Amino acid sequence: MSSPLHSPLKSAALVALPQAEPAASVHPSRLSDYWALSKPRVTILVWTTTLLGMVIAAGVADIQVGGWLCFHMLVGSWLVIAAANVFNQVLERKADSKMRRTRTRPIASGRIATREGWALGAVWVILGLSQLALFVNLLVALLGAVSIAAYAFAYTPLKPRSHLATAIGAIPGAIPPLAGWVAVTGSISLPGIMLFALQFFWQFPHFWAIAWLLREDYSVAGFKMLPFPGADGKSTALATLQYSLAAWPLGFAFSIFVSQPIVYVLGAFALNLWITLAAHRFWISPDDVQAKKVLKASVVYLPLLLLLIVCCL
Repeated sequence: MSSPLHSPLKSAALVALPQAEPAASVHPSRLSDYWALSKPRVTILVWTTTLLGMVIAAGVADIQVGGWLCFHMLVGSWLVIAAANVFNQVLERKADSKMRRTRTRPIASGRIATREGWALGAVWVILGLSQLALFVNLLVALLGAVSIAAYAFAYTPLKPRSHLATAIGAIPGAIPPLAGWVAVTGSISLPGIMLFALQFFWQFPHFWAIAWLLREDYSVAGFKMLPFPGADGKSTALATLQYSLAAWPLGFAFSIFVSQPIVYVLGAFALNLWITLAAHRFWISPDDVQAKKVLKASVVYLPLLLLLIVCCL
């Protein structure tokens, strides 16, 4: 399931501010370029939330999950994410070639032709959606198709046109845990919707911190990634703080589904307080140091909160 990956949802690479990609003094092999096009480091967090969505669904709904279901779900999801990432890089090849940290990507640098990128993405789409439809369920495959369409063909072209791109991109970015829920239960129900909502709101502090850190690169590419036109550090930090606060009720709401609600509420309180304090410090002092602390807190917050749900089931 895809994600608005302009931290380019970012993993070990998410913990630190994304750096410029190494100069291509030695040409990578074709296979390594294909691997790079899938953005493996970027998709690990997305993939992890899909898996945790499955585990939460199995615990809440008391359903036994077989190994083959997990295998097909995770492989199919990876292919869907990879396809969305390839389409994103094909569509953004000119912008990527202008930015320091993305100009050596396979398509932006010209090592992989545009036509080849489209073909590779199409193959991964067919394989991924087919695997999800045949071996998981049709609803999961539909969610995968929606996520690819929204990420590659709505969010991606909107980035240079509107600051609303982040909100649009947060929709496919929130699908992975919902898809994990649907893979196990076969339906969209309240806990799955809550997982979707939690990941939806989480993305705003995460990506606005990244947008502030990479504001110069994004400006060169013409991307409008800050909360609104003319947003400065103070207003970006305030928006980050507001969305951090908005995630509190969603985090606490999962207490109704766990067997150890007191333990869960205490853990959720600590995690929400951590990211909110980081956002508050960013608001008090809207500089790159504080923005990077918000980014680090957000990367850890989401998987830890989902793991907390799992541990308290």
